[in-house]
Amino acid sequence: MAGPEKTAKNSSGHSQIDGTAKAASLDWDDFRIFTTSAREGSFTRTAQKLRMTQSAVSKRMKRLEKAVGARLFDRGQQGVKLTSEGERLLRHANGAETMLSRGVSSVREGVRRVDGECKLITGDGLGSYWLPAFMPFFAERNPATNLVLFTSPDLGANQTPPFDLQIHYTHPLSETRVAVPLATLHFVLFASPQYLHQFGFPKSTQDLRHHRIADSTFRLGEKGSLANWAGLDEDVALATNSSVILFEMIRNGSALGLMPTYTALVDPRLVPVLPELHFHAPLFLCFESESRAKPAVRATIDYLKEFVFDRQRMPWFFEHFVAPQKEWKRIYDSCLERAAGGETPHAATGS
Repeated sequence: MAGPEKTAKNSSGHSQIDGTAKAASLDWDDFRIFTTSAREGSFTRTAQKLRMTQSAVSKRMKRLEKAVGARLFDRGQQGVKLTSEGERLLRHANGAETMLSRGVSSVREGVRRVDGECKLITGDGLGSYWLPAFMPFFAERNPATNLVLFTSPDLGANQTPPFDLQIHYTHPLSETRVAVPLATLHFVLFASPQYLHQFGFPKSTQDLRHHRIADSTFRLGEKGSLANWAGLDEDVALATNSSVILFEMIRNGSALGLMPTYTALVDPRLVPVLPELHFHAPLFLCFESESRAKPAVRATIDYLKEFVFDRQRMPWFFEHFVAPQKEWKRIYDSCLERAAGGETPHAATGS
């Protein structure tokens, strides 16, 4: 006696496949292959798109047909075409795909949504020339977080609350405050092309005595950073406690002065002078230990460490000194792209 036919007509006249599997045995990846095959109209093109073999696609579709108990495709030399049962399943599969996409978006939005406020204080140089480029992407990642950004000309001062976070050069005085290493700033002399055209290049530290110096100082009557570093006893052309004023005086050709190496990215026209003479200062992110429990503060800390002061990718923040290079612009652009949610750049190297 002949065995039962593999396919039979149901009461509605549609093709039916015997041996229907239980729903629990369904492989949900088969639906991905199914929807792709339906859109491509070819098992061969589906295999190419999903990086599978054509025979593997065919076997997976036979398995799915057995699981749902109906023929989903009519096979032919020109490719495959959905049966009426296949079209019905495709509508449900597309709906499930849409719902899954919405679910993923909802979860991502829930993860990103950090309600609250974070009050950050930093130096006026970092606050004016470095952080602003990264702040729009912080707002996109944390749309419900209100960031209050204050600047102070004295990075060495230990500010007390109400600030949640402070970026400065020294460890906090209070034992209750946490200090996280954030980056290393390297300082070199910069001058504008017009200054160098008028006064020439200094060839040594001693040669600086014959140049117009702009210097930074935190207190009246004290020597500035450059005067101490270079051992200059003469008066400088300008002394200021503002990194913004110092930078603008260097940029407009009034004097030369010390600035962090990332200045080469802020204004590529500025020229590093005597780059073999440099000094560094560690940068710390400080906060009260209980402040880290606030979601908005924690999100700000994570963003600063991962994107704004990326010590793995930004050579100007490496622990060791790297002189400004043309390659930095490409690295900087890729770091901004990463902060914006683009491709992750490779770690930078430098000696």
